[in-house]
Amino acid sequence: MSHVHHALPASPCSRTPAVGGPRLGPPGSWLAPLAFGADRFLPNRVFPGPMEGITRGAFCRVMSDRGYVRCWITPFVRVSGAVPRRARLEERLRPFLDTAHPVIVQLMGHEIPFLTETARRVVDLGAVGIDLNCACPSRTAVRHGAGGARLRSPRWIHRALENLRRACPDHAVSVKLRTGFAGPDEMPGILEAVRAAAPDFVILHFRTVSEEYGCVSDGLDRLKRARDLLPNLLLLGSGDLFSVADAAEMSRVAAVDGVAPARGLLRNPHLLTEIEAACAGGAPPPAWSDRERLVFLLQIARTALVDGERRRGFLLELAAHMFGRSHSLFRTLTGAADLQAATDLLEQETDR
Repeated sequence: MSHVHHALPASPCSRTPAVGGPRLGPPGSWLAPLAFGADRFLPNRVFPGPMEGITRGAFCRVMSDRGYVRCWITPFVRVSGAVPRRARLEERLRPFLDTAHPVIVQLMGHEIPFLTETARRVVDLGAVGIDLNCACPSRTAVRHGAGGARLRSPRWIHRALENLRRACPDHAVSVKLRTGFAGPDEMPGILEAVRAAAPDFVILHFRTVSEEYGCVSDGLDRLKRARDLLPNLLLLGSGDLFSVADAAEMSRVAAVDGVAPARGLLRNPHLLTEIEAACAGGAPPPAWSDRERLVFLLQIARTALVDGERRRGFLLELAAHMFGRSHSLFRTLTGAADLQAATDLLEQETDR
């Protein structure tokens, strides 16, 4: 079960704000639960997007303990030449299942029989559903025909979703997409195949695979076109969601049924609860101070050490998003030899 790691860009793309008329919040309908089978559900339509290398044990535990999330979608489990052993799947899923939140397991691969058997195993372990990754832009994944490369074969996506549905009839089956491989003109063919397979929901990132994480000017318009192409499917939007205002604008322009922020959670870990509060008509909490960010980062580091982690890379990536690469704290942490040294530096900072 190999993993492809790619650093996430720390800075959001600028977006032209809407002009004219009152600024509206995201809709209350995003707070409605999603039920699957007799007793499986997701509590609402505001999901944490998975991030390879970040959404892992310590991050999951701290975010869950603080009440910042209500469900999890795992980073992709790579299914390549064989079905992963049950023991390895248990190890991979334990940090998510231990939170007691509903867990959707994301699978990535190109061999449908291996994907469907892996799906059976993970739902037996307690997952409420399966998300098929057809979006990862990593060049390694694409080179091996997985992730975003599957967008080149819409008929394959259709067959894979149908097989996953047969393998897990009482569980959620969803798919993570981008708006095309080379260009957004591919979107109608891709979404026609997806619509015919009727997954429980679709998470659509508005960039294409070739655009990776670059800035695009018409992302919300692409989601609006997708909304028109998927009139009867639950559509969750993804891409450049860094604030409640971003989520509200995505709702206004594209009429999505929910959102799945990813990088925005690194800059603002309680973004999901802020969006939920806005959906309910409440006021957002005050923005975090640098000290509150520092305390959060230290909690992550201490939790990771207890888990036996020694590498500091994921902590540096969190610090880059939360503080910025030019911040003195980030520059200080880059000098730490390992996670223990980085934790010691964070403790010194909090004691000042």
